[in-house]
Amino acid sequence: MDPISTGLGGALLARPLPREKAGPAAVITVTAASLLPDADVVAEFFGGDELAMLSVHRGFSHSFFGAAVMAPVLALLVWRWGRDRNYLRLGSLALLGFLWHIFTDLCTAWGTMAYYPFSRARLAWDVLFIVDFVFTALLLFPHLLAWIYREPAGAGRRGAWTWLFLAALTAALVRFGSLIFGVPYPFALLLLLVTAAALLALPALRGWGWRQRSADFCRLGALALAAYLGVCAVAHQVALARVEEFSSSRGLKVEAQAALPQPLSPFRWSGLVQVRDGVYQAWLNVFDTSAPAFEFFPGARNEVTEQVRTLPAVQTYLWFARFPVARYREERGRRVVEYTDLRFRSPYRRTPFLFRVVLDAQGEVLCWGFF
Repeated sequence: MDPISTGLGGALLARPLPREKAGPAAVITVTAASLLPDADVVAEFFGGDELAMLSVHRGFSHSFFGAAVMAPVLALLVWRWGRDRNYLRLGSLALLGFLWHIFTDLCTAWGTMAYYPFSRARLAWDVLFIVDFVFTALLLFPHLLAWIYREPAGAGRRGAWTWLFLAALTAALVRFGSLIFGVPYPFALLLLLVTAAALLALPALRGWGWRQRSADFCRLGALALAAYLGVCAVAHQVALARVEEFSSSRGLKVEAQAALPQPLSPFRWSGLVQVRDGVYQAWLNVFDTSAPAFEFFPGARNEVTEQVRTLPAVQTYLWFARFPVARYREERGRRVVEYTDLRFRSPYRRTPFLFRVVLDAQGEVLCWGFF
């Protein structure tokens, strides 16, 4: 999950905690702990390893073992430089933040080495898209409402500025989303802006919002978040059942299969089935009861692809990829093998993480990397 969401979620978890028990540094500690695991991205810049984003990211710092090691260290820093002198409490708060981050990453399809260093298996629950705007909005709105309704004085001004901020952000997102869903841009934008205005203004009815504490808004936000995750989990099971029905009806010898979430909606999924010779893929809508149309992507198999598979870099890529497909071609006397992970394929954008190996006519590797 993206750092903005994990940070907002850390604060959302910490603010409802009773201050007399959680202490003065609860929000800072939990929020910092929920952000720290993503510090492993620096390995790509300082380690000199082009594949560090695959092999290191979501490793130690995203594991339960890493959380057990780093939480006491973070607690010690807060204890040393902060006002809270209860080290045990700070350690518990830090652990909560680390576990929240691990949980959100497990919900996505990227894969997280939660049991590292005892296992490098990449666990993925496939419930949320890697960047889920609905999920982020549910984390953000309680904080915005708590700020707007902290006191009657200036609430209108704060609400107006908040709505303008959301309007600018929504305009950019809807522009992208309208291309995916085919919904007219002006209609979609107007609908979301009216919805945002209604959500911001609703607590003002009969002065309800000013009678609530920030912790109350965060508790309501946590309940809404749990409900959304429940909807996503149910939709995932429906989509996965359709994928399994397809592979069963075809009598396929399945190596792996999954239903993966798509952006901007919990009801759109990508169905994937890996077999020896390639991958089947279909786009699913849980409300569409018709049989999904699966497209087959064959994988190349020859002496060159078998040779390339032995390269350490390719083995790292294949360890990371969940639904890889190899393509082979010859151009200008060179041999080219390309790998695509259909987990990231979309009909609306170029597929990322395209991994290419180029060899000369004698089979010597000339170069490899992402393109």
